[in-house]
Amino acid sequence: MISGLDLARRFYHEAIAPTLDVPHSAGRLGSGSEVLGFDTAISADHEWGPRCQILVAEDAQRIRDELAHTLPKTFLGYPTHFDGNPIGSMAETDGPVNHRVDVREPSEWATSALARLPHHALQATLRDVLAAQDYRTRGELLADAYEAVAALHNATGLTDPVDPTRRDYYERPYPVIRADRFVEALRNTLDPELRSLPLTGAVDQWADSTDLLMDAAARRRATRLG
Repeated sequence: MISGLDLARRFYHEAIAPTLDVPHSAGRLGSGSEVLGFDTAISADHEWGPRCQILVAEDAQRIRDELAHTLPKTFLGYPTHFDGNPIGSMAETDGPVNHRVDVREPSEWATSALARLPHHALQATLRDVLAAQDYRTRGELLADAYEAVAALHNATGLTDPVDPTRRDYYERPYPVIRADRFVEALRNTLDPELRSLPLTGAVDQWADSTDLLMDAAARRRATRLG
């Protein structure tokens, strides 16, 4: 079975990119186990298949509509059509393709993601982050968001309270929250046997080399080690 990321990559390059007539960016963003490379054959039962995200400056709706008629019905043997259930699964069709190519303008994509946050004040802060015109303003607004999330963490009562205030990061002009403090507080609530297990997660949770984190091929090689 092909991995979801490889399927998305080939789907974009072979079936989508040749049809686009505007500058754009593409990737596989959002939910789904394949985003982190954790998909298996079981993952194909819902919201898995030929799909990706496309960011364009304009004409997003036009492109979405055109893809419904120009995409192949299948790609590498996988249907490009998804049934109409809220959590869609691949299905065959004789009509237009109800595809999972999410075409949006950057502001639309970010706004829709923020709209899913249950904390309205946090939504407003993150919208201001997107609108910030200089790094100092953006950094202070991000720190406001960090503190809001830290306060939400403390309100859950999952751990002893953790200081939710921002702090300097060495001599750099970027305020941070030191999220590792919250991770450690949560680890301290685990059963000792679980706490003794090695940490796993995204590559940026165990590597802080900028050269590594900015190199997609190197990141993939690193995650395959061991």
